[in-house]
Amino acid sequence: MSDMKCRVPGLKIGCTSFIIPDYYVPAVRECVKYADDISLLLLESGESGEFLPSANEVKELAAIAADAGVSWNVHLPTDAGFLTPQSTKRYIDNIKRTIELTQVLNPHTWVMHVVTDHVPTTVMQASLTREQEEAILLALDELVPLLPAPEFLALENLERHPIDFLDSIVENSAFSRCFDIGHVWKEHWDPVPLLHQWWHKIRICHLHGIADRDHKSLHHISADKIDALLHPMWANDFSAMITLEVFSLSDFQQSHLAMLQSYERFSSQSLR
Repeated sequence: MSDMKCRVPGLKIGCTSFIIPDYYVPAVRECVKYADDISLLLLESGESGEFLPSANEVKELAAIAADAGVSWNVHLPTDAGFLTPQSTKRYIDNIKRTIELTQVLNPHTWVMHVVTDHVPTTVMQASLTREQEEAILLALDELVPLLPAPEFLALENLERHPIDFLDSIVENSAFSRCFDIGHVWKEHWDPVPLLHQWWHKIRICHLHGIADRDHKSLHHISADKIDALLHPMWANDFSAMITLEVFSLSDFQQSHLAMLQSYERFSSQSLR
């Protein structure tokens, strides 16, 4: 099994539970052959958690990963948001259910979307008001007793949101960041300044290329852009997990290859 693992010197990388087109248990049995960390994508929970896997299924996932020496992060549901007090209650209740359900995995991170309207849009969302930020922080505080520590909850930057959308919330709390680099590229922004600006709060990254849509192989991104991002990580001992957030085995393996090629370029420059 070990010779199939996709690893990159000096960085920690993982895959999503969706690189194999199957349900959670059979998919993860295959995923552990290729990655040392798996992002369990639990994106839809339903009105009251009915779309989540069962407790027995999650225990089986834990056993599979434990046998393979694989760690976990969990992507929390995304099918609600903080638009109204009613939607906030539904969202937080399902987030609580999901955290409780997946505690048996001992994940190093739970990733969460902070949105008002969770329905995808083609226009840029408005920045949060002070009142919205305060209400969201109050709701997020309900999750803290379920976490090993607040920083285990990583808030993800999203496409079609201002780049500073989460800044006040993250800086005024002990929660961490999920730095989605692909979302930044999709908006035609430069992730490199953000890497340095957010470095102290980044717990996990999502890395993916852009083709006809995002969440594609990194081979769609130019070598210059990949190097500008990854070389500072190697130079400064970046320690956060990097999930290659793609949804096929070929995209995962091609992205891994693109990272290895970048490392070769970094190593050759370091020897000059």
